[in-house]
Amino acid sequence: MNMTSRSSTRYSASNPVDPATQGYSRVVVPTALGDVVVHASPRTAEQSETATLLIHGAAGSWTTWLPLIRAAHNTGEPLHNVVALDLPGWGDSGSLPQGTTVDDMVDVVAHVARKLGFVKWHASGHSLGGHLALTLAASYPERTLSVTAISATGPGALAVLRHPIRSFRILPLLAGMLGAMRLLAAIGPAGEALIRVLHQLRLLGPLSSPLFAQLNKLDVSVIDSLASEIRPHAFVRAAEAAARYDEGQWSNIRCPVTLIRGERDAFVSPHDDAWFTEILPQVEQHASAHAGHFAHVESAGLHAPSLAETPVVA
Repeated sequence: MNMTSRSSTRYSASNPVDPATQGYSRVVVPTALGDVVVHASPRTAEQSETATLLIHGAAGSWTTWLPLIRAAHNTGEPLHNVVALDLPGWGDSGSLPQGTTVDDMVDVVAHVARKLGFVKWHASGHSLGGHLALTLAASYPERTLSVTAISATGPGALAVLRHPIRSFRILPLLAGMLGAMRLLAAIGPAGEALIRVLHQLRLLGPLSSPLFAQLNKLDVSVIDSLASEIRPHAFVRAAEAAARYDEGQWSNIRCPVTLIRGERDAFVSPHDDAWFTEILPQVEQHASAHAGHFAHVESAGLHAPSLAETPVVA
């Protein structure tokens, strides 16, 4: 299936008869970080105690997974027991409190899964969500059966988040985005208003082009979603939390890990592959051709938990 077709990259969840999400329910789960909104698929008898956790990145919501959910459905291998969260700060969930840590966010994800009756899970995450999925596996090894991380916020990105000026050359576009988000957060509501104005003037798409390899092939709903999900305050607070986390703890991960990145991902350092190979000897890595930071949206044939693309040789 060509994931760059307009039908497959559609983000909107407004179609009530969408066969891929038919029967999904919207659930609100109280957590230590406030109410978290979850979209969950009907419970299946197969592996009924095991969830498929979908964790979005720092400019998204649960809808960023709709192309993947639809692709899996169309192959005849739908995802089972989906738990797609709106992380605190994004989507319909509450705000992300100041001082929140990565461990706090991971505990919320685990709490949500348990409240919905799951005792184990396969965790898939994109960008920040990939960082959280890896941390979830390190923190809950007995419950995490596998991790699929797409363009996870790894060592290269973390170096930039910690020292954006000193590490500017590693990932200059990420350093620039971090600076822009800090500025937009500092000016308060005017920052989010500016994003809406840029979208109305059709400038947000070109400004977002570094995120994608094939911007002209995306459905307009992808940029529409970015316009509503670029939350400067949440982005900055999540970046600060990730910068404080010790990624060396990922060496404790014991479950299978699949790492996916776009070959044209401007937010993943070319040195990340070797670092992950060293710290996770059993890791499987894939580079998705014709994709940028959103490989799960742009790449053909992507469905959890694997991507049939080009293996990375570190």
